[in-house]
Amino acid sequence: MGIGRLLAGGAIAGMGLVGAGYAGLAGEDNTTRSDEGAIVAEGEIGAFRIRLGDCVGELSGDLVESTTGVPCSEPHANEVYHAFNMVGSDGQWPGTDATEQVAFDGCFDAFEPFVGEPYDTSIYGFTYLYPTEQSWESVDDREVLCLVNHYDGTLKTGSARNTAR
Repeated sequence: MGIGRLLAGGAIAGMGLVGAGYAGLAGEDNTTRSDEGAIVAEGEIGAFRIRLGDCVGELSGDLVESTTGVPCSEPHANEVYHAFNMVGSDGQWPGTDATEQVAFDGCFDAFEPFVGEPYDTSIYGFTYLYPTEQSWESVDDREVLCLVNHYDGTLKTGSARNTAR
């Protein structure tokens, strides 16, 4: 999956490819989960196995194949606060710029309802994972994942939901 980041000044940076399909770490989930699906013990989690509500470690570089999934009660870099599927492209890859714009818009629009504070005044920022041309075509990937994080890059504990910060 590609990665985008909202940075100071509103710039978006980052794109990349995950390994082909579900091969390798991208399709694995080595965390331990509760019956409700929450991560209860740390483990490596592939980009295609990250779920809404998951708390994960850093998403470094432009290539996102996997990261560390952790219980949200432990320090973590990112929390998945919104997930949606891209629609309206008639099955054709819409291109990187269009894909990033849809991802940005969807994550930005979901930010304030989740956090309870407008992005402009929040202590939080967001990152998003989006389909790349390779994942779009090889595994029919249409999912965008929106991840909230501390704007200054520090780790957080607990959820950012309704914190109004």
